[in-house]
Amino acid sequence: MIRKVRLEDAAAIANIYKYYVENTAITFELVVPTCEEMESRIQKIVKKYPYLVYEFEGKVIGYAYAGLFKEREAYRFSTELSIYFDHELCGKGFGREITTALLAELASFDYSTVVVCITLPNERSQKLFESIGFEYAGVLKNVGYKFDKWLSIIYYTLPIKEYTRSSTSEKSKIY
Repeated sequence: MIRKVRLEDAAAIANIYKYYVENTAITFELVVPTCEEMESRIQKIVKKYPYLVYEFEGKVIGYAYAGLFKEREAYRFSTELSIYFDHELCGKGFGREITTALLAELASFDYSTVVVCITLPNERSQKLFESIGFEYAGVLKNVGYKFDKWLSIIYYTLPIKEYTRSSTSEKSKIY
């Protein structure tokens, strides 16, 4: 079942994320966030963006949320997605389900472009987003350093609304 995040999901989310921080370069974080830090992040994100969890047999096994792409105001119609699942359950179709649900949630927001950033190599994530319709937007080489090696990232984008803004349109309430 996919549902909106609740604050009591923070411990499960922190536990899922812990694996990626400690064992992979999928995230560039170097220190595992505490449960309290994850609660704070959830509270901040849900004020402006959708945040979903995937619950299976009564247990949170994954989560996805939209968030700030860049801080400058001109980016206000773009958002960045993040998705994490229990590492033992990856590749079973859950990622596609929660991504589709998150994109549906974003339809009620004032975003035009969705961005994903993937650490290379990560063929599974690349294939997932390409299969949903995200388009390759570019590679930034050697921009992160973790586990004693330089890491590159790849960006994908997906338009979700028409690009019809004019320079006279009212300031967005999302920024």
